[in-house]
Amino acid sequence: MSAIAPWRTEVGDDRIARLMTETLEEGLSRLRGQPVRIREMRREFLESSSSFRTERLHVSLDGGRPLRVFFKDLDPEHQLEKARAVREQDLGPSRRELQMYQTILSPERFGTLHLYASRWEPEHGRYWIFLEDGGRSLLRSFADVNRWTVAARWAARFHAATRDLPEARTCFLPRHDPAYYWTCAERARQILPNLDARERRLVERGLECYARRIDRLGRLPRQVIHGQLFGQNIMLRRGHVAQKIAVIDWETAALGPGAFDLASLTSGKWTEEQKQVMRAAYFEEYQTATGAHLERETFDQDLAAVILHQSLKWLGWWGHHRTLSHKFASFLRELRAVLDDHFARGD
Repeated sequence: MSAIAPWRTEVGDDRIARLMTETLEEGLSRLRGQPVRIREMRREFLESSSSFRTERLHVSLDGGRPLRVFFKDLDPEHQLEKARAVREQDLGPSRRELQMYQTILSPERFGTLHLYASRWEPEHGRYWIFLEDGGRSLLRSFADVNRWTVAARWAARFHAATRDLPEARTCFLPRHDPAYYWTCAERARQILPNLDARERRLVERGLECYARRIDRLGRLPRQVIHGQLFGQNIMLRRGHVAQKIAVIDWETAALGPGAFDLASLTSGKWTEEQKQVMRAAYFEEYQTATGAHLERETFDQDLAAVILHQSLKWLGWWGHHRTLSHKFASFLRELRAVLDDHFARGD
């Protein structure tokens, strides 16, 4: 039996630690095509986690080879207190994240974290995922637009590569179709009674404009998208590696327009010039990756419609949890900007 020394006693007992070791050994053995044994595993609970319980595993393999592993407990019942206030107790997104790694991310090696092992046992309440440890730094700073531009180019390549995946590999993903867009509109409409007069006029204006564009949104090509491609879900890899970033937390993945991820990347405290730099990078990279010729004017119009959708989607979400975050005000600003910049009042 492998020697196990829990890093923090409160994160689990010896029995759970042994099961974690066995799971990781089985996964690594299958991945490498030969038996792998763990001599020691130290567990470090990550205080920075915002939703699910996560740990960094310091693993010593036979022969003394070190391995750093990122462990994530996907059980909705084990979500941290802040996440419980805004997230539903639904296994669907957790299952989707595991399936993304199993069927799309790890097989294709998009530069995302490598899946080492997993354990999905509803009968025992265990929903575990063991991933390559990509480091501790996330893409949060707005000071360096160059790193965000790298992320925009990565998104373009990812969308290009996943636009024609067979149904058998994507059937578990929800689809952004007209029914989905109408559901988002209804959720946003439900918050109207809780808004002040000025906010209500703005959201009503957005909903009127949005309703006229749902058919267009429904016709946009669908690729695999992350769904929440904000800086907090983009990891800056440690060390000197070719792939500088790794996109994490895939529970919101879907089949939708790639512009949705670009809209997420370019939301927030950017100048118009900075947004255009990232959009141009995505546009150029997507054309290069697909060999297709895109009309920039059409691309910009489609992106504006997607930004309108995203603003209303998140207003509908944060409108029910407004006291917990400043994000409601942020997406109000996004909505006002896209309406003023791209959609005349009579359009």
